[in-house]
Amino acid sequence: MTTQTTIEQLQALEAEIKHTLYTLIDLELNESYQEMTAHFAKLLAKVQAAHLIDYKLNVLVDPQAYGTETCILLESLLEAKNRPNKRHQLLTHRIILKIWLRKNRHFLNDLLPQMF
Repeated sequence: MTTQTTIEQLQALEAEIKHTLYTLIDLELNESYQEMTAHFAKLLAKVQAAHLIDYKLNVLVDPQAYGTETCILLESLLEAKNRPNKRHQLLTHRIILKIWLRKNRHFLNDLLPQMF
């Protein structure tokens, strides 16, 4: 048995990431931050199980080699890890979520303008 993630598993993960993104956007609009964190933690565990990140949230693969939403999520993790954060040495889910939502076109183009 191999630990290599199959194409079908990656496609399922891509769908899961996309679904979670829309769930998180809805939760953000409702200001349900604890629920957002819980959903996001579950998603990160699945991304880790697929061997795309490690337990320290280090990206282990080239994001460009993956589907759109997976790529955006991995790039968001990289960007969050590279940000200087003087107040907190710990990388929080909230920081990653903010970056991920900002990188998502659907959020920027469709939902954000409706908020104002």
